[in-house]
Amino acid sequence: MSAETSPPVRELRHPVAKGWLVHSFTALGAVCGMFGLIAVADGEPRQAILWLAIAMVLDGVDGPVARAWCVKENVPRIDGYTLDLIVDFVTCIVIPVVFMHQFGMLPEGWSLIIGAFVLFMSALWMSRTDQMTHDHWFNGFPCEWNMIVPTLFLLDAAPWVTGVVCVLLSLTQLTNWKFVHPMQVKRFRPLTVTVTVVWLVTVIAMAFDLPSHNRLADYLLIACPLYIVGLGVWRTLGVRDEDVPHDGSEIATRLPNSMGL
Repeated sequence: MSAETSPPVRELRHPVAKGWLVHSFTALGAVCGMFGLIAVADGEPRQAILWLAIAMVLDGVDGPVARAWCVKENVPRIDGYTLDLIVDFVTCIVIPVVFMHQFGMLPEGWSLIIGAFVLFMSALWMSRTDQMTHDHWFNGFPCEWNMIVPTLFLLDAAPWVTGVVCVLLSLTQLTNWKFVHPMQVKRFRPLTVTVTVVWLVTVIAMAFDLPSHNRLADYLLIACPLYIVGLGVWRTLGVRDEDVPHDGSEIATRLPNSMGL
């Protein structure tokens, strides 16, 4: 290779290497999922929650980094969306559902039925071609069961409460009810990210502290879902004219790369 062509080759190696690094980072979520599933099978809720938390952090970091480093252009062989979808289906849906069944979080006699309903509706949501609006809000509940299930478990929610929450959220998954994407929705983003981080830290702290309960931590766990749901109500019922395209219809797209932060 001539001296004239070597500098461009060296320039290409760096972004390609960074692209593979991001994809590898995403794929580590599957490994976390494996350890989380083993923890559930072994009857270790603390370990399972911690592995789900680690997977959530990975999922939250890879998306913004992938967009900043133009990974899609530099490593076109790997479809980041498909990779993320595979990992998310395990860590965000399958493991939380098995978690609920294993640890008796659902009403007796209804555990398998509600769990199957959650899996069924979540599979349909994952296949939606309009997962997000033009302004980056989710259409329907975005299968973030890895947030809902640990929260309900740590709050020691009654089985009927967990069952009702699961059914109601599942029923929104084929609707256009809005849920915020913490990183991509610009409105209130600093507050939304802060609330989400506080929730994650609280979950990790409470998991380490099991079986003890801290009243302040309970309030923090409740505040985050209420804030997220409140934003969804505001966006769904309070859309302004400038939030909608001129033709009167909402432009919707598939979710780019990450469901998390």
